[in-house]
Amino acid sequence: MSILVKDILKLDTLKDMVLVGGSAGLEKCIEWIYVSECLEDPLEGIKWLQGGEIVIITGVGIKSDIGVLTKLIEEISKKSGVGLIVNVGKYIKKIPERAVEIADKLEIPLFALPWEVRLVEVSKQISNAIILARIEEKFMNDFLNNILFAQADLGVNVKEKANYFRYNLQGKCCICILQINGLKEFAQSKALEDEISITKIKVTLRKLVQDILEKYSLKVPIIDNEEEIIFLNRAEENSMYRLNRALQEIQELVSKRMAGISINVGIGNGYEDLGFMKESFNEAKIVIESLKFDGGRQAIRKYNDIGIYSLILNVNNKSILENYCKQVIGPIIEKSKNNKDVNYIKILDMYLNENCNITTTAEKLLIHRNTLTYRIKKIEELLNCSLHNFEECFNIKMALYINKIL
Repeated sequence: MSILVKDILKLDTLKDMVLVGGSAGLEKCIEWIYVSECLEDPLEGIKWLQGGEIVIITGVGIKSDIGVLTKLIEEISKKSGVGLIVNVGKYIKKIPERAVEIADKLEIPLFALPWEVRLVEVSKQISNAIILARIEEKFMNDFLNNILFAQADLGVNVKEKANYFRYNLQGKCCICILQINGLKEFAQSKALEDEISITKIKVTLRKLVQDILEKYSLKVPIIDNEEEIIFLNRAEENSMYRLNRALQEIQELVSKRMAGISINVGIGNGYEDLGFMKESFNEAKIVIESLKFDGGRQAIRKYNDIGIYSLILNVNNKSILENYCKQVIGPIIEKSKNNKDVNYIKILDMYLNENCNITTTAEKLLIHRNTLTYRIKKIEELLNCSLHNFEECFNIKMALYINKIL
């Protein structure tokens, strides 16, 4: 679990610390803490930054020199530091407005920490938070990777071990997959096409997901895999209700903060035995696949809600599906390919979706009712069927589903 800059505001020793600038950078990940003091040249102290550090200064070498403080913020930004904590009171009485402006511009969170707060306690608590977060993240990553992708024995005490980190895995659990759509395009729009930048976006997304889930009292084991965020959640009714609300908020917030990115959600069935989480994972994957064919964006679906797709997508022999599709609707597939003006597949699909109602289908297709009637008769001729026969309509609808997948 990564610790973000905003997370340090929750620490006991920093309860009196105030954010004065750079709020846009609060989602940055903290790799370590760095106390920088140099009497001769205050800028000398930060030349060893490697990226990801939050810097603390007392201002002993700066005092009232505004220019040095603003330069310090600029250098922290250049070194990929993630924030600056200024111990105000003795040497720096107040953080100047110019420094706040620079922090806002460069998105470097700038904090004012009262002089009375002991820096040794601050550095100790932030360091401990980072270390504990890394230990927890490693354990839960290994745990979730093992149950989903490995053959390793989970061990009898795995639920007790998870409980140590306050993860409740009692009762039925299920796997939830968040498919990130448009990630590469978003990165390109921000001129962030290198692997490190894309990884940072993924970390930010995962942390956003974690924060919202915890807001709804859902502390879950979570990992990311390619363009997916995967987590395990309890499947009892109250937990699933809160999960649905959290997922809706995640979708809304991601769309608002990251224009162009959307989130599809697939949820597998719940099982009491954690050994069956692979089944739940595969079910969630099938849900994600079904959303691609169903035109869903920003959708939240459970495995039990996808109907016929769960059957079709579990057929491994695709030639069986191809043969069925050709046998039932092959003639209009070919006809639609050779006719640029009339898409018989689209017409038939819409007609069946509208329960064979000529009027509503014509309205949705934006064509005249008589034109639609003529084309429906043409389809019946091509397929040698009657669209007033329930069984034939069922077979055709099945073939249309398969055609979407193929």
